[in-house]
Amino acid sequence: MGGGIVVSTEQLKAVGRSCEDFELDQSLYGNSFVMSVTPQERSCEICRHWDVNKKECRIGVFDEVLSSLDQS
Repeated sequence: MGGGIVVSTEQLKAVGRSCEDFELDQSLYGNSFVMSVTPQERSCEICRHWDVNKKECRIGVFDEVLSSLDQS
């Protein structure tokens, strides 16, 4: 996702809801929060694969999932 592309909050949520690799970053919330996250609340921002500083997916699936959403 290079080139300084700005990712919107809505895109982060849409990809988080649809991504098969989504894993809640428990270091952000602790174990008690894990059970209370509904699929509608999922977002890349709370996924353990999301690099907050670089604003990109560490495993490189963001663009692929986003592209699949655009085609549906």
